[in-house]
Order: sequence, then structure tokens, then C-alpha cells
Amino acid sequence: MFNILRENVITNDINTIIDKGITIRGDINGEENIRIDGTIEGNINLEGSVYIGESGCVIGNITATDLTIFGLVRGNVNISNRLSICACGQLEGDVITSSLNVENGGRFNGYSKMSPSFA
Repeated sequence: MFNILRENVITNDINTIIDKGITIRGDINGEENIRIDGTIEGNINLEGSVYIGESGCVIGNITATDLTIFGLVRGNVNISNRLSICACGQLEGDVITSSLNVENGGRFNGYSKMSPSFA
């Protein structure tokens, strides 16, 4: 199931890519989709989707519509629709979401609260 998801992440409508080897210190705010293969040290607040690639790392809180994690997130997440942690993904922080999927091998350390879906 997640191999299909991985292929869709590559071809989906991604507006911004933070590539491997790039580090951003500071918050990111916006309305579009983003893929992170580099490092973000700050909070992410988007009305779109966030994809953390295998080499991606976010140290900060994330608020978005959807979040897919193949890499590492250290911070709390508030996701209005779907949170997916893939086999190589790690989330260290608390979660508020309406849908949580953790693939076998994915790691989640924190507390979760399921909220009603408004989509």
C-alpha cells in the first residue's frame, strides 16, 4: 500500500521542494503542498500537504491538511485529514489528527488524539 503512496508522492502536485543538503532555520507558512528532503528547524503551518522524504528531517511543530512521513519529525503535529508514517518514518511528538496510519516498521513516540474529520 505504501509503495503506491511513495510513487504518488513523487508525482503529486507538489509546489515546493526543499532538497537534500538544504537546511532552513525558521518557520514556513503557506497554502500549498511541500516536499522536504532536507532539514527544517522551525514550525510548518500549511493549508496543503506535507511530505517528508527519506532524507528529510523536521525539528518543529507541523500543522497541515495531510502529512506523510518517510523521514524524521521531532515535534507535535496537528493534521486535519490524514497522517501516514511509512516503514522508514519516525515521529517523536504528540499528534492530533482524524486519521492515523503507521506502516509496519514506522515509529511513533508520543500521544495521539483523534479528532473528527471535517473533510
